Amino acid sequence: MVIMTVLALSLMVVGGFFVRNVPFWILWLGYVSPFKYSYNSSVQLVFDRPVPCDGSGVLAACGGRSDGYASEEDVLDFLGTEFSAGLNAGLLLLIFVVVRIFAFLALKSKKPEERS
Repeated sequence: MVIMTVLALSLMVVGGFFVRNVPFWILWLGYVSPFKYSYNSSVQLVFDRPVPCDGSGVLAACGGRSDGYASEEDVLDFLGTEFSAGLNAGLLLLIFVVVRIFAFLALKSKKPEERS
């Protein structure tokens, strides 16, 4: 139980959900994280039209103004999304299938008397 909790939290961190500046030596782990693909696709589905500027200066496209709009590409670049929403959903499905296959093979490798 503890191992799964640590693994899930680690995958959340490297998936870009909580932390955006992940150390380079664990950056590759984000590509096996389902949280990365679900975060990317949900952000792309939410920001599918221009976003009004609020004057905070967070988005470089707004330049600190409170009038105008930032394009969806600028917002998605700021949030660091990768791939399209469809590809992210496909990769989530692939991760789902691969994990189920490995679980099936692990259960099948057990001896019949250990299965019950």
